[in-house]
Amino acid sequence: MNETRLKIYQGLEKLLKTKSLSNIKVIELCEISNVPRSTFYSNFRDIYSVPQSLWDQLMDETLYEIGNTMSWNEGHRHMFIQLLKHKAFFTEVYWEYDNNSILEYGYRGGYNAIKKNITERTNHSWTELELVHLDYTIKALASLTTKWGRDGMVVPVDIIVQIFSDHIPDFLKELVNT
Repeated sequence: MNETRLKIYQGLEKLLKTKSLSNIKVIELCEISNVPRSTFYSNFRDIYSVPQSLWDQLMDETLYEIGNTMSWNEGHRHMFIQLLKHKAFFTEVYWEYDNNSILEYGYRGGYNAIKKNITERTNHSWTELELVHLDYTIKALASLTTKWGRDGMVVPVDIIVQIFSDHIPDFLKELVNT
């Protein structure tokens, strides 16, 4: 993580203690981060892309590797451990509700990554029904992750991973774990 992005993430974390993400202006974030607006915009497209960027950095080696280099449980275990390292940041970000929310962003990213990983690794041809199961499973688990974040990330990682393992269709578990 480069120094500029780190300053912006830290600045956003401070601002999130007093207001919601949707009420934070880029100019405020730049001031508290001591980063020029031009530098902000060379790294991010808008205020919502800041938590999305941090999410992607954390998920690149965890959630986005499920079905490729990581099993279902392993990928989720590492995902929750990474999120815990940024607990103060994400427990606030998880309160956003719109299409830019981490719930929606994480859902889209998880769905696309797992579908792609399975397709490329196993040459699996998805049926329409399997895609419905994948879609609803990932959406439900994104909602559970959001609840975990909103509740303060107090449920231990092993328990939340077990809950995730209990809520995966058998065919999908077989595909991601082979």
